[in-house]
Formats: sequence, structure tokens, C-alpha cells
Amino acid sequence: MSKKRNRSKHPRPRPGAPAGKPTAATPPAAAEPAEAAPAGKPAAAPTRAAAPLPEARARPAKPLPPRAPVFWFGFEVPWAKLAALRFVLFGLLAIDAFLQLPHAPRYGAGGFNVAHLRFLDALGPGRVGYEVGQLSETYLFTLAALGLSTRTVLPIAAALYAWLYFGSQLDSYQHHYLVALIVALACFVPWRRPRDSTPATPVRSWALRLILVQLGIMYLWAAISKLDPAWTSGQTLGSQLTGSLRSLIDGTVGIRAASLGVIAAELVLAGTIWLRPAWRIAAPLGIALHVGIVASGLEIGLFAYLMLGLYLLVLPGSLFVWLAELPAVRALRARPGRLVGRTSWSLWAIALAAGIAIGALVRLEHALAAALVVSALPLVLVVRARLGGRRPCAALSVAHVVALALWLVADRASSVAVDYYKFWAGSQRRMGDLETAEHAYRRLVEVAPDLEPGHYYLGRILTSGGRGDEGVRHLREAERLEPGRARAWIEEARWLASQGQRAGAIEAARKAAAAEPANRDARTLLDSLLANKAAPARAAEDDGEKL
Repeated sequence: MSKKRNRSKHPRPRPGAPAGKPTAATPPAAAEPAEAAPAGKPAAAPTRAAAPLPEARARPAKPLPPRAPVFWFGFEVPWAKLAALRFVLFGLLAIDAFLQLPHAPRYGAGGFNVAHLRFLDALGPGRVGYEVGQLSETYLFTLAALGLSTRTVLPIAAALYAWLYFGSQLDSYQHHYLVALIVALACFVPWRRPRDSTPATPVRSWALRLILVQLGIMYLWAAISKLDPAWTSGQTLGSQLTGSLRSLIDGTVGIRAASLGVIAAELVLAGTIWLRPAWRIAAPLGIALHVGIVASGLEIGLFAYLMLGLYLLVLPGSLFVWLAELPAVRALRARPGRLVGRTSWSLWAIALAAGIAIGALVRLEHALAAALVVSALPLVLVVRARLGGRRPCAALSVAHVVALALWLVADRASSVAVDYYKFWAGSQRRMGDLETAEHAYRRLVEVAPDLEPGHYYLGRILTSGGRGDEGVRHLREAERLEPGRARAWIEEARWLASQGQRAGAIEAARKAAAAEPANRDARTLLDSLLANKAAPARAAEDDGEKL
């Protein structure tokens, strides 16, 4: 016989029926009969029907934490790129700060100042403040470029830059406003090398993204400001370009098309510089634009080079990683690392003394005082380490000397000191402060003994002040340095005539007329002396060294 098939008491629930609830084919558990008692035993007392289980309550899902904006806080670059940007950006800012020093004599002259913000009128820097401030910025930016104490030096540098720029409109180029913003944002970039990092280690920074956005705003405003007939017609650009670049444009697209092309390029950069997928467009276009600005020779300092430095951000990160892994670069990176863990109190003493000595060798008026001021920063760090039971790293002492050595190298390799004294002396002479002007001209003669203007104007001041013998020596030195210029001969002739030495005066006047036959003052003076007349009054100021 076939065995009767045993069926389950609880058939499977229908598909789609909710679990834990009875269906039409599955009666509730409470309605099921009690299990039969085995034979020979009394039936068990019926048990109390089990109460139905309560329906499971769905727990409310926990709200997810708000997602950080990827556009800002998810922006990252390889450590190798960030290190290269740090060195180039702050290195250029250090050099640019030193090259601004010839403007110092303009600040505080006459006691009049108009700041960018009205409440800063009384806080504007004077000549000494501007000089010490720019030297301090050169020092601070050099430390930042070398990666030393960036959390300390960058806020100080940002505050100094803002004070020097916003405190006076004497240097009112708008690109300084952009640089002030960039330096302020740079305070929030993690410039220090992450622990156990490699060149390819990603570093996140919202501040870097914001710097790129600032550049986009700058390009947009630059394009809007050029929507003027003076620019779109090519007139403005044509007046600024000279030399081979102008010839190249005239021989190809023409100056009007070039002007419109600049506007188009700036509009494209405004929309692409801050978007990573668009960097393939922004990098070649922006680099070409700023290389063209460098080639044009526009008087905007190092701003075009600074912009080229910022374009390191839009170059492929793999390029920097590859460069950092080159054997020569790896060896160079290892050397500063060895200094970080080492220290020596004697090395620190030598570094502080060497820094002060370097400041004394720089030819600017208050370089030594500035060296003493900036030496306070590493000294404070040394004392803080001592009080904390630590030893300061040797790398900071080496960077201190390197930063001050940059002053000396930049001074000897440029005309900054010469221009500083020339402009200072000229401004004081025009305002009638002959005592200060004499001091500045003496310093100019010391710094540049082969420069004719220093001897000429010092000779004039001395002869006019009753020190003719010394003044004539400087006038004759000016004649020797520039024998084809008549003004020193004219001044000597006037002084000799005032002393009753008519023969010597006539001889000097003849040499003046021979040096510059077309010089009307020389001819008039010679004619008056030959006619036995008094020397005519000095003509208008012949100052070729104005700011």
C-alpha cells in the first residue's frame, strides 16, 4: 500500500504575504487544537492560549550626517605639487617684497596719506615703516617657502601685507588686492608635510579651491573692465606694447584682434580655472596669456610671474610626483629632513650672530634694525622650546640665515639700494629739506660712487650752503663721470663767478657749451660771462631722477 503522504500543519505562506501575520491558509496560532496526549495518560489540561505577538514596529532610520561639500572640502592635490607651489609662490613673494623697497621714500613724505579705508589714514606706513615692513616680509616669505613655521610666519606676513597695501594708496595697483587675499587664504592651507607621506599622498584643502575661485573672479572682472571702446579698438593695448611683441602682433592678427582676444581669453579662464575637468583648457591658455604679459614688459612688478607660479595648481599632479621621484630630487629632499631632528645651541647662537652681521652689510638705511626685529621671531621660538623642555630644530636656524642672506644677494644683484637713495634724496630736495637730502645723497655716493646724479646734486647742495670747496670736488667728479652733460660744468661756473673767479667761470662755461652745444643755459651763461655781466638766475629744476 502506498504510504499516506504527511502534510505539514503550517503550509507555506503565500508569496507576498507579510511575515508574522496569519494568512487565509494559515489559521492563527491561538486557534490550533492542543496536541493529543499519548495513550494511557490523561490528557493535559488545556493551556491558556498564547496571546498574538504584537506587530513589529519599524525603527526610524537614523539621519545620515550632512555630507561635506565635495567641491570645497574634497579638493585635494598631491603633496609633491603642494610643496612645489609653496616654494615657488612664497619665493616669488619674498623677492617681490624686496623689489618694492625703492617706493619707501614716497611713504609719509609731507605728512599726508590717503588710505584705501578711511579709518586707516592715520595708520599708513611711513618711509621707515614701509622699509622695515618689506624687509620683514622678505624674511617671512622665505621661511614659508622653505616650509619652516608656516603656521606662525604666514599670519604675520598676511597682516603686514594688508597694512602696507590698505594703509596707503601710493601703491594702488589692484593686483596687490588679489595678492593680499591669496596670502590671507594661504594661512589656512596645510603647507607642512603630512606624517609618513610620499610625493603622491593627497592633501585636502578648501583654501586652495577658494584661491582658484578668486582667480576666476579676477579674470571675470578684468574682462568686464576691458569692455570699453578704448580697449576694444586696440588703442590701449597698442600704447602699452612695444618692441618685437608689437611687431609680431602687427604682422599677424593685428592689435584690435589681439585686444579682443585678451577679453575672450579672460572670460574663458574665468569659467575654467577653478574646475578640475577644465584644466586642460585653462593651463595652456592661462600660461600663454601671462607669458605674453611678461614679454610685453608692463610695469607690474613680479605679478605676471606670480600668476605663472599659481598655475602650478592646474598642472597635472602626476608631473610633480614624477619629478619628486627623480634620484637627484629625492637626495635633495632628504637633506633638509636630516636637519629637522637635529639641534645645537651653538648653531643657534652662530645663526643669530650671522643674521645680524648680514643685516649690517645690506646697503639699505634701516636693514640692520630690520635684521634685529626679525631675529626676535626665532629667538622667541628658541625660548619657547627651552621652557617646554625641548630643543629647537636646526633647520629653522639655517632657514633664518638663508632668509637674511636673500637680502644681501638681492641688494647686490639689483639696483634697489641705488633707487632707494636716489628717490629719497630727490623727494627731500624738492620739498626743501636740504639736510635730509644731503644725507641721502651722501649715502647714494657711497652706494654708487660711479653714478653722476649723486655727485651732481650733492655738489649743488654743498655749493649753495657755503661749502664750495667740497661741493666743487663733487661737481668735477660728475663732470668726469659724464663729460657729455653740461649741468655740472654750469653749476661750477656759477659758483666760481659768485666767488669772483671770472676766468675760471668762463673756462667752465666754455666746457659746458662744448659738452652740449644745444644747451640754452650753457650758451646764455657763457654769453653773460663774456659780456662781463652777472650770471643769470638758475633755470627751472633739471631733475631727471624723479619718481
